[in-house]
Amino acid sequence: SRVRLVLFVFLQLGISCSKLSHTQVTVSDVHDDCFSVNLQSLFHTMQTSPSEKFFRSGKTTNELVLRLGQNEYEDINILISNADSNSKIPQMNPFTLQSFIKGKINRHTSMQNMKITRQGKIILTTQDPVCAAQLLNLESVVNIKVSTNVIWENITSRFLLYDIPTTVSLREIAEELTRNNGIEIVEMRRFVKQNNSRETSPVLVTKLGTHLPGCMKIWFTNQKIQSFIDRPRQCTKCYSFMHPSRVCEKTPVCHSCGTIHSGICQVPQKCVNCQGDHSATSKGCPLYITEQNIMELKCRNHLTTAEARRIYNQSAKVNYASAVKAHAPITDIEGQINGKMEAMLLKMNEKIESVIQTINAKMEQQANQLVELFERLVESLLQNFSAITKLGGETISPSRKKKKSLFGKLEGKGRFLYVNITKVIKYYILINTDIANDFIVSTHYNIYAVILFSCHLIFCYIKVF
Repeated sequence: SRVRLVLFVFLQLGISCSKLSHTQVTVSDVHDDCFSVNLQSLFHTMQTSPSEKFFRSGKTTNELVLRLGQNEYEDINILISNADSNSKIPQMNPFTLQSFIKGKINRHTSMQNMKITRQGKIILTTQDPVCAAQLLNLESVVNIKVSTNVIWENITSRFLLYDIPTTVSLREIAEELTRNNGIEIVEMRRFVKQNNSRETSPVLVTKLGTHLPGCMKIWFTNQKIQSFIDRPRQCTKCYSFMHPSRVCEKTPVCHSCGTIHSGICQVPQKCVNCQGDHSATSKGCPLYITEQNIMELKCRNHLTTAEARRIYNQSAKVNYASAVKAHAPITDIEGQINGKMEAMLLKMNEKIESVIQTINAKMEQQANQLVELFERLVESLLQNFSAITKLGGETISPSRKKKKSLFGKLEGKGRFLYVNITKVIKYYILINTDIANDFIVSTHYNIYAVILFSCHLIFCYIKVF
């Protein structure tokens, strides 16, 4: 009878008779255990296939929560909402709610917080997995039918595995990760595009617990991993970041100009979120960057999107307030420094101008004295030459005529010397005046001028005599 049952199963699987003819089946080879294994493998093949894109753990939520005791986490938040998704839990007295929970939950002493949201839901916080499992078993709260769930973002972490063969099912990957790394897989998602011929693809893994190691061992290889940072999700109707498209009740708008129209957009770009000159889907939009920071805060700290947004907005307000408070004294200090610098510069300019005026006055005085000195000297020389010329008579010897002509030449040479000396003095004054105007009074330049002056005098004397 067992052989017939095995043959019936093989026929149902579509195995050909020719294949059965080559298979030797005896009563001694077929046992109950083998038959059960074949049925399990058949069920396994039917439930998971290499082409699947999503895998969820077969354990219930209560089983996963109870396994949290073996993992690292901070708080377990249980969300209680009305069984009717279109209705809220009516407002009730916190004392009445507390009394009801104490009567239903024997581990109520481990509860840390209770919060009623604006959406009409109740969030209960605890660190005891047993207390959390008891809360998940609640079916009603004060005669109101409710549904319970755990906020997975607070007790799980996500990471990416790269280059995973698409021919391997997600269930096999989950079993491999659990066996080699001792982790509990909550769900897995394969990123495969339609009509994609690639043999490998990345896989997003969600594990139980908030601790994430540096690497995961899979198929004798250690693959480095890091926290998965989700990108901001935007409504494709109104392009808001606050809700998904499936719940949006607004009229679709153009992503380029932000208005309602049909056909190709022909007006300048205008973001519907920040009113900037770019498309609403631009990654350079300030609101997109803000949402990206919120997503990073959410993933790294294991928060919900609403909690991350609230914390981020509060920190932004605190930073702005502290910046405003700290900006006032900084401005005063800058003003004081600028005032002191201006006063110092004015004093320096006044001192420099007074020094320049003093130097110019002294230079002019010295130059005038030199000019007067040389004028008197040259004038006395010319007078002496004229007197010597007048003393000579008309009848003179040839030697005296020669001397007379010599004295005439000396008189001309003296005038030439006077002109050249005057030029040298003017050149000396010009050099020293330029140096003073350039705020440079150097001994080297004065020595240079004196050397030029001396050389010119020597040249003049050589030319005269």
